[in-house]
Amino acid sequence: MAGNTLDIFTAGATREGIAACAAPFARQCGVALAVETAHGHLIERQVLAGETAADVVMLPEAMIARLAEAGLADPDIRARLGVIRIGAAVRAGAAWPDVSTMDALVRALLGARSVVITEAPSGRHMDALFEALGLAAELADRITRYDTGTMVNEHLARSDTRDEIAFGVATEILFFRNDGVAYAGPLPDAVQMAAVYEAAMLTRSDRVDAARRLMDFLSSDTAQRAFAETGVETDA
Repeated sequence: MAGNTLDIFTAGATREGIAACAAPFARQCGVALAVETAHGHLIERQVLAGETAADVVMLPEAMIARLAEAGLADPDIRARLGVIRIGAAVRAGAAWPDVSTMDALVRALLGARSVVITEAPSGRHMDALFEALGLAAELADRITRYDTGTMVNEHLARSDTRDEIAFGVATEILFFRNDGVAYAGPLPDAVQMAAVYEAAMLTRSDRVDAARRLMDFLSSDTAQRAFAETGVETDA
């Protein structure tokens, strides 16, 4: 590992935010960031199995807490990144559905010819929501599922299906904002799944000083604005 590089292992939801921080952090602290991305549950599994050389991970706070409890993440070298919510997306140029209230969300679902979700936690949340709304049976034949949010957004970008709506985490939708996908807004608070994301140094790392400097930087206005622009709700 290069002495002036920190290896970052981030979930997809925070990949764009940390990528935007790499250059200003390097200028300010003289430390480069090498960023690798994977699904959060895969990152957690690799850390638990001792299969990663990362210095810092970026994950939902529950995963960070489990790693800290296992002695694998340092609870004192840690930073809050912000909150990420589930939202709706459509193909760029299509009419935006209103999902801002429960009544509007139900109308949008009933009016959709196709509903696209993931097999990830956001998709499981939507399945539970469809069931709770009494719409599961009616929507069953209209639902397409993909393994990842990236696959959902790639589908949406190339689809010519009218009245198609997808659901996923806001940051993954906004990652495709210049590639054929439009963000239509978050789910209503009453049925929202909001996840707090954090960064933490892994105890296997010897880059304590650099990791502390990164945590301080992630709390700065510069970093908070960078994450906010990618769909992470911060204090900026």
